[in-house]
Amino acid sequence: MPTRHERMKQDAELQRKKRRQKIFLGVGAVIAIGIVFALVAMSGGLNSPPAALAATSAAAVTNPTCTSVQSFPMQGQVHIAPNQSHPPYNSNPPTSGWHADTPQNPGIYGSPQVQEQLVHNLEHGFIVIQYNNLAPSDAQKLVEIVQRDRYHTILAPYPQMPADVRVALTAWTRLQYCTGVSEKDILAFVSAYRDQGPEKVP
Repeated sequence: MPTRHERMKQDAELQRKKRRQKIFLGVGAVIAIGIVFALVAMSGGLNSPPAALAATSAAAVTNPTCTSVQSFPMQGQVHIAPNQSHPPYNSNPPTSGWHADTPQNPGIYGSPQVQEQLVHNLEHGFIVIQYNNLAPSDAQKLVEIVQRDRYHTILAPYPQMPADVRVALTAWTRLQYCTGVSEKDILAFVSAYRDQGPEKVP
């Protein structure tokens, strides 16, 4: 049977082991978090925090519906200077026509993007998803859908959305409106129209 001194020594050793375990667990957690952020950065990261998409008091839409995909006559592929005026687009948001020399980078944006830049992305076969007045839960759902497949995709707010439209899906000369976030319709649109622009880019 151990003496009192031996028991005290064993207890002290046990406490030291517990402290070491806590330190190792803490260091491991920090490393794991760092790896997650590094992977996000390597994959392109977020251009803005997802929370920026949820700054609205709108109610979630339980059964969102989408229109059929609309097709618009192509308005050309003319490059224009920044802030240069041009005739009106034939759709809202635009789906072809006058556009900036430089396209936008793919990603998730928390602020509205220049439409003339996004039209250049459409020319390259991008899918541009724009939204307005979404509930926080719907905004988060939209972010998650885009995060799962970010290739040639842009997500951004669009305050000039037509009334009663919450989400607009655009590709070159194609447009679909939705009253909320319909994952089925979004994925179908992406599958049908991504990389269908007149200029093929990797």
